[in-house]
Amino acid sequence: MTTEELAEFLLAHLYELAEEAPHPNFLFSVDDFLSKFGITSRDDLQKALNYLGDRGFVFLVSHNMGGGTSAGMTIEGNIFVEKGGETGMIEQYRKNAQTFPKTPFATSPSPSDQKRTEVAAEGGQNFFFARRAVEALLEDIEDTLKKDDTVAGEAKRDLLSDVATLKIQMGRNVKSRQIIGVLLGNLSSVPSVAPLVTGLSHIVDSYFR
Repeated sequence: MTTEELAEFLLAHLYELAEEAPHPNFLFSVDDFLSKFGITSRDDLQKALNYLGDRGFVFLVSHNMGGGTSAGMTIEGNIFVEKGGETGMIEQYRKNAQTFPKTPFATSPSPSDQKRTEVAAEGGQNFFFARRAVEALLEDIEDTLKKDDTVAGEAKRDLLSDVATLKIQMGRNVKSRQIIGVLLGNLSSVPSVAPLVTGLSHIVDSYFR
């Protein structure tokens, strides 16, 4: 099974779960996929989820406290499933959803895997330092927020979740500028981290187009 096929299988399952969820932006544990469907490699699962995230079909949120990651459907992801996908896996899942958990998954290399590897290898020294600067700024923003007593508990948790999501976005080869813009906008409203966010925005605009 290729990364794309595993990705579409997971997306079809997420779609099914989302239909029964209490609200549209409900999140589902990524770890559940491993245990429920016999996926033997977390790396394969992460590649599939990154593929879906790069195409804007899911959003991923890292929960540092629990050490896990959760995924939710986007509108684009819903539309993609309703149209049947591209590999035939969505249709196959719909016909035989009950048989999937019985068969362990193993993925094989695909053209998009190679392309993502090539993209990651591109770029010069400036890009490398820009990436390091982004990582350092995100760590500083996170540390500052944790120490900021002027931000209430619920709001602080939301903002720290935004930082975690930014880390995920910046680690991808294909980044959603729309999501990054919204997250930076949320963080820029906090005076204690606003200067750091301004610097981060400048680097993102200059090196991550």
